[in-house]
Amino acid sequence: MTTHTIFSLLLLRVLLINKGSRYIFFCFSAFLLFCFFPVSAQQLINNKGNRNQSYPIITETKPEIVNLINQVSQDSIESHIRYMQGIDRVAYYPGAWQTQNWLMEKFESYGLDVSVHYFDFGVSIDTIAGNVVAVKVGSEYPEQFIVISSHYDASERPQGMPYIPGADDNASGTAGVLECARILSQISTKRSILFVPFNAEESPMVGSLAFVEKCASENMNIVGVFNLDMIGYFPTTQGNIQMRTGYSFISQKLFDYYFQVANLYLPDVPTLQFSDGDSYGGDQIPFHMYEYPALYIGDIEYKTPCYHKPCDTIGIGIDLAGVNSLELAKAFTQAALAATAELATGCLPPQNLNACSGLGKITISWDSTGDGNLYKLFKNNVLIKETAELLYEDEDVEIGKEYEYYVTDLSGAPSNTETILFTAPLIIPYSNDFQINTDGFLLEPCKWVVRQEQQNNRVLCNTEKNNENFASNYLSMIEMNWFSIPDSISDITLKFRASYNIMVWKENGCTLEATTDRKTWHKLAVFSGNSNWKNFEIVLNEFIGSLFFQIRFRIEGSGQWLSTTIKRVFVIDDVEIAFNEGNNIKKYETPYLKDLVISPNPTSGNVNITTFQENDYQICFYNMMGKLLFQQDVFQDGSLDISFLAKGTYLVVASLPKHRVAKKLVVQ
Repeated sequence: MTTHTIFSLLLLRVLLINKGSRYIFFCFSAFLLFCFFPVSAQQLINNKGNRNQSYPIITETKPEIVNLINQVSQDSIESHIRYMQGIDRVAYYPGAWQTQNWLMEKFESYGLDVSVHYFDFGVSIDTIAGNVVAVKVGSEYPEQFIVISSHYDASERPQGMPYIPGADDNASGTAGVLECARILSQISTKRSILFVPFNAEESPMVGSLAFVEKCASENMNIVGVFNLDMIGYFPTTQGNIQMRTGYSFISQKLFDYYFQVANLYLPDVPTLQFSDGDSYGGDQIPFHMYEYPALYIGDIEYKTPCYHKPCDTIGIGIDLAGVNSLELAKAFTQAALAATAELATGCLPPQNLNACSGLGKITISWDSTGDGNLYKLFKNNVLIKETAELLYEDEDVEIGKEYEYYVTDLSGAPSNTETILFTAPLIIPYSNDFQINTDGFLLEPCKWVVRQEQQNNRVLCNTEKNNENFASNYLSMIEMNWFSIPDSISDITLKFRASYNIMVWKENGCTLEATTDRKTWHKLAVFSGNSNWKNFEIVLNEFIGSLFFQIRFRIEGSGQWLSTTIKRVFVIDDVEIAFNEGNNIKKYETPYLKDLVISPNPTSGNVNITTFQENDYQICFYNMMGKLLFQQDVFQDGSLDISFLAKGTYLVVASLPKHRVAKKLVVQ
């Protein structure tokens, strides 16, 4: 039995403990997928992500934001929690539909545009509610998004016991999202805000993973994610309340920003980092997978004794409860609101700075946010240029020396920092079996080594010890030196052998990437699971003509969830870049519906349905409790006669094989 199968059996055992019989089908399905398919559930979507996102430096409170956080109502938070704790909100129970519809009504009452994002869960759409998505459109940069999220589903009851009210997990976080939406909907913001209560987080993270895959497929610019998950419990024995937060490796800068803002606006309720680990399971994890900075914000540091138990209800001031501190829930909500408001209304520093080696120079470029037109460029912390341009060519460089660059705008807020070893280009064709040296590879010290295998064979490995467990927040990259790909080349292929033991579940694994500018890294393949030596060939023809081209392997993990079983070992050998034909590893792409527009709405006759999708799709009408009333499997954007519908409110659902989106329709 392989390590993969053993881990799968352990996972199945955990899933089945105390679960109802209806849930066994879903557990068994997950078990089969886990045993016979690669461990990572990540789709290979070639999105840019925002791992280099930079954030403003906030040193003073703004009166208008102080006014906003003062509007957060503890009574409203309590009212919302009490409503939700009275509903059995298991993801595929009718109570989830009831909660979904209630959330839609709440967001609509705030004047927000609301839709439902549906996803595959192994059951029909009649029994699984979706992610509720409310949008506040920015006035200046509508394509830049800040996300405030939660999950509204609750865990399933153990057999023979009452349902799980889920007051803390996670009616509390969802109440916080509603309160943020109520208040932020009243102001004008430069950037757009998405308020997203997810379904099926307890499954785990099924809804959020599908949503983030959609965002990545559209290459959405997500500035940051504040995920509220359990915000109402604090032990009565620990004195004054505190807020603790976790972050993944790529979310360090977002955490620094949030830490700064939360402690500035709420000095009496300090925000701290988790004392044990950096991040926990939650809907922030799928955002990490697709390189979007995201924070877990919640009380898991103190873990209520009623976690996933029937006693997860409101019980003010007592320890045996789910939500015992509405004061803490209010403070968490205020902190997320302040951080969002600062990002949505303020100025961002320069973004996406990168540095590329060239012939006799390093070229540094960056993106403007539109908020400034003069920049200061620093090299090794020394100012070398003031410029209004977005590019600078540094010719004062020497082969083999390392340089660090960043820029600031007039506010002094820095961009991301880029460190680069200046090198001459790699000469292609290229090959290396690592018997003599590692020339052609730029190695991180202590993270990649040459290891002796059997029969005196030497290989390149990211750890000296096979099957070593790494810390939860782990990042290791190995880059090949840069080179140009002339137009005269007709076929170019990267070949290598690899062996790996990357046991992660819904994590990044090891990603093979390529770039032509060091800003966007194009994903060529993802490796996960346990594999002995295999030969790989990657065709690079789409990059022919690039003056600058570079390849890297990136191994990353975020979060402590299942950290005791996580392994990340990747070994490569016999690397070759040749002008030969090869077999491309195809990217797996899923068509997504970008939007659903229904007009007129309300209506009493024909209705126009638009999705901006060229292909055929399915259109369905449901009542508000999920009963199917009409279905047309082949439909294109156009008009539909709905005279057969009685007066009332309905859900219109447009579906592709892997994606659904829904909006309300009112028939007068």
